[in-house]
Amino acid sequence: MVNIDEAEADHLSAHLGQSREEFDEKYLSKGESGRMVINSIPCHFLVGNSCSVYSHRFAGCKEFPAFHIPDFNKRLFTTYMHYDRCPIIFNVMETLKKDIQFVYSKPE
Repeated sequence: MVNIDEAEADHLSAHLGQSREEFDEKYLSKGESGRMVINSIPCHFLVGNSCSVYSHRFAGCKEFPAFHIPDFNKRLFTTYMHYDRCPIIFNVMETLKKDIQFVYSKPE
């Protein structure tokens, strides 16, 4: 999930020519803590394997898939969830499989 702050939501809603109310209703969910996140997986703005609002994307999207942030091993489920739609994750995971000489074996 990508956390979004007010300034980012303002910026993208203006770029899309929408009011903040319209933008929030269409694209965002607010958690109990008041934090805003994109309300859809995959993201509304992901078209094919590309971000349709790339130059206006959120900070969390710029960091995605956050391999550089500590405790990556605690976010493996989220990483695998995007394996088939994120070229970065796909390429990193495939390289890791080669590096560790991973061999798939079917369960019996």
